[in-house]
Amino acid sequence: MAEVILKDVVKVYPNGFKAVHGANLEVEDKEFVVLLGPSGCGKTTTLRMIAGLEEITEGTVSIGGRVVNDVEPKDRDIAMVFQNYALYPHMTVYENMAFGLKLRKVPKPEIDKRVKEAANILGIEGLLDRKPKQLSGGQRQRVAVGRAIVRNPKVFLFDEPLSNLDAKLRTQMRAELKRLHKNLQATIIYVTHDQVEAMTMADKIVIMKDGVIQQIGDPYSVYFEPVNKFVAGFIGTPSMNFIGAKVSKEGEKLWIHKDSMKLLIPERYYERLAPYVGKEVVFGVRPENIYDKMFAVTPSEEFVAEGKVDVVEPLGSETLIHATIAGDDIVAKVDPKTRAQAGDTIDLVFDMNMVHVFDKETEENVLMGLHSAEEEPKVE
Repeated sequence: MAEVILKDVVKVYPNGFKAVHGANLEVEDKEFVVLLGPSGCGKTTTLRMIAGLEEITEGTVSIGGRVVNDVEPKDRDIAMVFQNYALYPHMTVYENMAFGLKLRKVPKPEIDKRVKEAANILGIEGLLDRKPKQLSGGQRQRVAVGRAIVRNPKVFLFDEPLSNLDAKLRTQMRAELKRLHKNLQATIIYVTHDQVEAMTMADKIVIMKDGVIQQIGDPYSVYFEPVNKFVAGFIGTPSMNFIGAKVSKEGEKLWIHKDSMKLLIPERYYERLAPYVGKEVVFGVRPENIYDKMFAVTPSEEFVAEGKVDVVEPLGSETLIHATIAGDDIVAKVDPKTRAQAGDTIDLVFDMNMVHVFDKETEENVLMGLHSAEEEPKVE
């Protein structure tokens, strides 16, 4: 079993900077886990502590049931793929892939077998005699992965391995890494700041901010049920819209209200939002849950807000409308047949079954647990 367990892991540098605050994480055997967050959030530091490249200030890291705090990196049975690939320029592809095995005095026939098997898996069998300078970025990336594969480690660690590739190649390599994980049945811990990589590849996403784990969950749960405003804004492209508003009550009905914007709140949210009546909150809605009224199915006026169109971005299969509603900038992902143009006034319909409300002070999601991937949208 190659599970990885972090228990109350802390990293404090000599200058007093606390990079990681009591991280607790369980990576199951054969699981693909992505550490996700902006630059400086502590994700790479966490990965390097697992690898043994950074000392752990407090807490424990276990790999396969063994505490490895004081175990040398070479003895942890892990393989790491770096952002810059770290290939030896004077060695051929074959020599780069075989080097680690030679250091471990693996017999030559076994080395040859492992290198050729890995090359075949990655489709680089025709590149074994080339040197890194003769390879494209994608080929170098495959060689770096191949060098890790030949070691048959318990755990693979990836530190932003796709960040140096162009957009098209990144898309291709995401699929290849996912396929590789399925074929190898390996435990993978992968660091990135790219939430698209996280959403498309991970079994489980660990979202970090300022050295603190904010949320752990599968891609669907972190997207549909973000625990706080930071997670909600970090996951999703374009990111979630946030509007400062108030919860108001008229008769038996609750509304999200700001200036000219007044949207009816579904009854199933009433219990959670009752304590916020008359108080300021942060109203959150994803771009795909806002529709051009002209293309919405039987829209109710209680879910419509008027916006001023600033920019229209046609993307073929959809169109992004950047608009201003009640003084706040929002983005709506609408039907590509929309006729909206910059300067127009537009009626936008909000799918109120899919909105979020965040406490203004704590930024926690007040409606946590009331959404899911199976939620039926109110309008289309």
